[in-house]
Amino acid sequence: MKTLKFTLEVDAIESYIYSGHLFLILLNGQVTYSPLSQIIYKLVNEYPKFENLIRVSFHRNDYLSNRQAEVFFGIGEMKKSFIQLWEEASEEMEFKIILDENDYTVIDEVPTMPVLDLKMYAMRLYIGSREGLYEVKLNSDDRYTLKPTKVKKRFDAKVTCLNAKFGEIIISSNSNGLFHGTFLNSSNNLIVNEESVSKKSIRTGWSGYDVINYDKQNDFDYYVNETEKIEEKPTYSKFDENSERRRITDFGSFKYDLSSLLSYSLIEKEQINYCFNSSTSGFFFMKDGSFVNINLKKPKDKQMYFVSKNNALPILKNGRAKFLKPLSTSIVPEGCVVEYFDKVVLYQNSKAKIIETSPSINVRTYPSSKRYRNLISVTKESEITIHSIFPFKEDNFPLTVVDFENNTAFEFA
Repeated sequence: MKTLKFTLEVDAIESYIYSGHLFLILLNGQVTYSPLSQIIYKLVNEYPKFENLIRVSFHRNDYLSNRQAEVFFGIGEMKKSFIQLWEEASEEMEFKIILDENDYTVIDEVPTMPVLDLKMYAMRLYIGSREGLYEVKLNSDDRYTLKPTKVKKRFDAKVTCLNAKFGEIIISSNSNGLFHGTFLNSSNNLIVNEESVSKKSIRTGWSGYDVINYDKQNDFDYYVNETEKIEEKPTYSKFDENSERRRITDFGSFKYDLSSLLSYSLIEKEQINYCFNSSTSGFFFMKDGSFVNINLKKPKDKQMYFVSKNNALPILKNGRAKFLKPLSTSIVPEGCVVEYFDKVVLYQNSKAKIIETSPSINVRTYPSSKRYRNLISVTKESEITIHSIFPFKEDNFPLTVVDFENNTAFEFA
């Protein structure tokens, strides 16, 4: 099934959907935000017959996954009508909106460019650059009307990747190492532990309360974290985040290396070309061109391990090469999104769906968000495209690559 999508024409280098707003870092370094409802309003005016579909697909994904939705779509005719409407909208909607200075509010300017990563968490905006890490508090009384602070520097080293959860901000600083910090303190400002946890970190991923640190594109260490229950919970976006009831108290109390985690699997570490993870599994691009997903088991009081059964995923081909190395990866419900040099691909239901066919600046997904968990935002030169993923599991298919732009499909035997 195709994604629903629309495009915003704006000169931006970063985009992030959070707390009912679209946050942008413009080419001139300005940090801005625009209410997502205003953008949706323009889209509805252009396609009024798809109004309700547009609202649940781009603004209220929670309406498609709650208990009421299960009952409603459990009625066969209701689900059939929804699918038909989705198919019609995906063929018909070709909407571009020009965003100008009247459509957004400027918060501040980034002190140093280029921006290397962006993360929003607990009503705060974090910006990573070559010169350090910066924090903006959104200061919302009703968690919708924003009163952002100016940009404040919180860490003085190159930041290549940011992650956040359970009261911790996880900072990858490449050859400077892996760092972490928290704002759960008397100052209510982010304070970073200056002692690195690992000597190198290019990116990280979460696995429950634990952190996976990648020091290479094809290797990682798994850090087990100790947590405790907290009484005073941080301020979260009511649109995005569940209130976390635990915080990390001991970061990296124990560590597993990749070799030990693979001891029961059919994968040889030396044959991995690129890997990444979701909360419960690992994704591996192999040197022979295959792409597999394997579950991670976490038995109580026993060593965790990747299981022996591999789930094969579709393989893209590029001329003579069977394998295209990812530039970035991200997680969506029941799948993942992979950014390659010249395309963006959604992997779900044994299909690789090519959703973008030109180079991107960055690709973001929002798997932990309440309302935007089905969205993918793709930032390119002079435009941002917002995709909404079909919310239901499709029928099982043989491994297939689908290119919607060129109307082609390739099925694996």
